[in-house]
Amino acid sequence: MEGPLLKESEYIYVPPKTSDKMGFDKIYMINLVRRPERRKRMMESLYELGIDAQIFDAVDGKRLNDSYLQSLGIKMLPNFLDPYGNRPLTMGEIGCFLSHYFIWQDIVKNKYKETLLFEDDVRFEPYFKRKLNIITRNMVQQNLKWELIYLGRKLLRTDKEPSVPGFDDLVYPYYSYWTLSYMITYEGAKKLLDMNPLSKLVPVDEYLPIMFNKHPEKSWWEHFEPRNLIAMSVSPLLVFPTHYTGESNYISDTEDSTQIEGGSETEQPNADPSSGSGSQNQQSSEHSLKIAFDKNSMGEHGNLDPARSKEEL
Repeated sequence: MEGPLLKESEYIYVPPKTSDKMGFDKIYMINLVRRPERRKRMMESLYELGIDAQIFDAVDGKRLNDSYLQSLGIKMLPNFLDPYGNRPLTMGEIGCFLSHYFIWQDIVKNKYKETLLFEDDVRFEPYFKRKLNIITRNMVQQNLKWELIYLGRKLLRTDKEPSVPGFDDLVYPYYSYWTLSYMITYEGAKKLLDMNPLSKLVPVDEYLPIMFNKHPEKSWWEHFEPRNLIAMSVSPLLVFPTHYTGESNYISDTEDSTQIEGGSETEQPNADPSSGSGSQNQQSSEHSLKIAFDKNSMGEHGNLDPARSKEEL
């Protein structure tokens, strides 16, 4: 995973690979422009798997400031503290939430029926595409009603999750962390947007369990009604993180970033839009223009150890 790809032999013909969307209307790969090594690795992996994905430039928490957050109406959920770190939101977590939020907007705007998302730090299980195709084919055959399905996540409970009736490889998830990869429908994206989450912001991997009513922090519930997202998870999981806390080359752009003070961040220097405009399929995207920070716009789980980061769990 860290070294170069194997070189093709000049004596063996390797036919070109064909890629498809696996029946999805669109497949997104979320990547920070300042993480080109992750972008390259992921696009090479997706090519080898025969998956036609488009790069979606992530919102960089390092380039956010008060004026931009205020223009979006962003406010932290009252009295929010990270359940593990006992701290407020970080700018990286806000950037991560906005990245997913803008994708949900894109789904609704374009009326995509079903989409698939990957973050840029995932490791695929062997036969990933074949396994997922079998699952989605069975879902269609059984006319399964769903709105969000995790392909990768961090389980926070050790007890067995209930199976989805008629499926050996789908469960109803308990409280989980991470948004490594998930499938989402138009209806699911619309539910997540209709809750107006930017006005009561929590990290995106806290927001999803709230919305499928499995979050243990009951004091947050009253801010999110109804909590009726139809969520499931593949089991066993199909993607995992490339690195874990403490391993060589481990990087977290969410946990290891500036924290909000009193619900907002001290204004940071204006970002230069020319310093790294992103792309979808290597071209400038509408999304990049939409969030460009120019000079005018920038201005029920077990015992938790609050000293530990959620990345360490």
